[in-house]
Amino acid sequence: MIISVPQGQQETVSLPGGYEVNTYLFGGKKGKPVVLLHGGGVDSAMLSWRDTVPALVEAGFQVYLPDWPGYGSSPPPPKPFTQELLIEVTTGLLEAWGLKEASLAGISMGGGAALGFTLAHPERVEKLILIGTYGLQDKTSAHFFSVLLVKLPLVNNLFYAMVRSSRWMIRETMKTIIRDPASLTEALIDEAVVALRNPNAGKMFAQFQRDEARWTGVKTCYVPRLGEIKVPTLIVHGTADIGVPVKYAREAAGRIPNAKLHIIEGAGHWTQRDYPEEVNRVMVDFLRE
Repeated sequence: MIISVPQGQQETVSLPGGYEVNTYLFGGKKGKPVVLLHGGGVDSAMLSWRDTVPALVEAGFQVYLPDWPGYGSSPPPPKPFTQELLIEVTTGLLEAWGLKEASLAGISMGGGAALGFTLAHPERVEKLILIGTYGLQDKTSAHFFSVLLVKLPLVNNLFYAMVRSSRWMIRETMKTIIRDPASLTEALIDEAVVALRNPNAGKMFAQFQRDEARWTGVKTCYVPRLGEIKVPTLIVHGTADIGVPVKYAREAAGRIPNAKLHIIEGAGHWTQRDYPEEVNRVMVDFLRE
């Protein structure tokens, strides 16, 4: 399925701290603002949210999207890529865009950024949407081996080299995060090929993982603070998410006051590209409430 993206505005935003961030704005200046935050790996704003933007624009929202520093068309940041950097950049972007308040939606690493920003600046968040989000578990799946791989840069570089070398490898890798065969289109594979050609592909995520990895657990786990979240929150999660098992989404929904939980049977970690129509529907319904 090919979804047409409406015409938008692309510009580079200069932020305090020396960050140069490529951004997109769709829907003009009318309607309530929604900020979409992409994930890690070789992700980018339009790679993650291409199927989501048209639905939000049609529903009457302003849609803002950044490429995180070192991702997509944004140059690398002047300092190591960390969770703290994500929150700093999100704060700077809202200031640069002139948004006193906005709804935030994040996937995976971007969900962790949205969650961290909400805890730091609750008065600036109207609604929060978390999709396959980071920050809900104290350890990763197969934690010891995950940390071991993260601590060995050569292995990480070899992995990206292997995936980059073969369209078949790209498809097989993406099958782990997109479980609906109908969603794993040739057009999506083409997008991944382009993303992997970026000279910075995977480098920022490797920095992020190394900073987060501890032998006893991950650095960023917001579970003890979830009860502090007072803004309306929607958690969207797939039952086939192997990156963040669905049990963590269920536990988070029980800790965040009045959170709404939408489970998509069979969906993988890249939920909004795996089941775009369902994710679009629940996002629009929630944002309209």
